[in-house]
Amino acid sequence: MSRPPHPDSWRNIVRDATRLGASRFAAPLVVVALMWVTFLAQQFFDPWIWGTFGIEQGVWLRPWTWVTSVFPHANLRHLLSNTPFMLILGLIVGAEGWRRWLGVTIWGLLGAGLLVTLLAPMNSITAGASGLVFTYFGYLIAVAITERTWRVKVLRIVVAAVLLSSYSYVIFSGFVSSGNMSWQGHLGGFLGGIAAAVIFEAREPESTLEARSRLHP
Repeated sequence: MSRPPHPDSWRNIVRDATRLGASRFAAPLVVVALMWVTFLAQQFFDPWIWGTFGIEQGVWLRPWTWVTSVFPHANLRHLLSNTPFMLILGLIVGAEGWRRWLGVTIWGLLGAGLLVTLLAPMNSITAGASGLVFTYFGYLIAVAITERTWRVKVLRIVVAAVLLSSYSYVIFSGFVSSGNMSWQGHLGGFLGGIAAAVIFEAREPESTLEARSRLHP
């Protein structure tokens, strides 16, 4: 006959789970929160915010805008369309740890910023989180191929298959020029996500791969 866990044990479990969740999921949630805060500020300070935070085509002396451009949105519909993807995909990537999330995000920002600066229409200013959405799409699909631990690979393949079956139209249509949609940011972010998957999995230490195998007997 077993005894019920001591109350202190439960408190330790809750405390550890809270710390783990905070370290993995706080950053994606903060990004989404900043998107909404920025949109509220736009109601009072636009077009200054759009022009200051957005990426200006052909201008290489404002590299910080490759980061800040994630937060402004053209209108409420634009923000509402990006928020669910940022939450779902950001939290999935965040579940791998904040360092991996940050690395993937940086590669996506670099890819999207580069292609928008190079290829966006003349004299345009581009902003919105969709480039980062496509970063996470690209990463989650590509990492299913680059993953070297087969037990983890199965899970990654399932995630990639669900994304492709559910959002294949969204992904592929995002690379087609249509209205004011920034296909350049989508493509650059997607390629940045693929690059992150290739680079980070190739650099994964053998000790980490062995630990993964032990955790998934």
